[in-house]
Amino acid sequence: MPRGLLLPSLLVVTLGCVLVLAPSAWSQQPYPSRPIRLIVPFSPGGGGDVMARTVALKLTERMGKSVVVENRAGASGNIGAEIVVNSAPDGYTLLSTSSTYGIQASLGKTPFDPLNDVTPIVALARAPAVFIVAPNSPFKTLRDLINAAKRYPGQVTFGTAGIGAIAHMNMEQFASVAGIQMSHVPYKGSSQALTDMLGGHIAVTTANPTVAAPMVKNGRIRALAVGGSHRLPSMPDVPTYPEAGLPGFDPYDWKAILGPKGISQEIVSRLNTEINAIVKDKDFAAVLEADGSTALGGPPSQLAVLIKSDIERWRKLIRDRKIKVE
Repeated sequence: MPRGLLLPSLLVVTLGCVLVLAPSAWSQQPYPSRPIRLIVPFSPGGGGDVMARTVALKLTERMGKSVVVENRAGASGNIGAEIVVNSAPDGYTLLSTSSTYGIQASLGKTPFDPLNDVTPIVALARAPAVFIVAPNSPFKTLRDLINAAKRYPGQVTFGTAGIGAIAHMNMEQFASVAGIQMSHVPYKGSSQALTDMLGGHIAVTTANPTVAAPMVKNGRIRALAVGGSHRLPSMPDVPTYPEAGLPGFDPYDWKAILGPKGISQEIVSRLNTEINAIVKDKDFAAVLEADGSTALGGPPSQLAVLIKSDIERWRKLIRDRKIKVE
């Protein structure tokens, strides 16, 4: 073959090899090599959003790349979750979620498989629920509420942020454990339920300690009981549910980080290690203390068990309480 034809041929072959190998080389760059998106499937400002932003800030410091929080609210968390489920399994799109994830799955409202279409990363924390009434409510204690509901089945009302909200399911669980019937009044948000409770339109609602504690302190609401195994420093006079006469009941909301199905074990391990370290960090502890939450952490398998057991318990409750899905 003439020399003039050989060199161009070799050049073409060489360029072809470079183009074939380039994607492989790019994919082998150390993780992370670009910013990470942390999707929060709810509006800014809530407890889950604050926790996600704390994790994002600390993860940015630890991993050397920006972790950017994106709020994608709607469809009770399903819009944000679906974005993550449909993203590339490369560790660059993660989901900061809560108990609502398992509830929506239990209601059959997720447009994806809630167990098999995700990769568990790590559980973050568990937040207790506080049952609250207006300061002029006839219910001075949790037992007063239970006795009234037994005396007048279906006439005691409770308000929540809507069907399938964690507050709704916690109240239904309460009614089940207490052996009573109450009437659910769904709202478009928890603030509307709180306003109507203060106005005397509904009897009781729930709140997290961040919302409840200052209102209890200034006398705007009365707290009947708080979740967890011990009383909170922010509300030392508010009993736990067992102390208030309802053993076996402990309403809570968990927070966790998930990714899409198929993330490599190496990336999962790195994220789990880094976020576990964040969960033990003093700044994260301060966020938990303000919310009355308990740190969780642990391996991905522990989160997988939590989600599976949550879905099973909510499905049983929905069936037993004959909760209608609208």
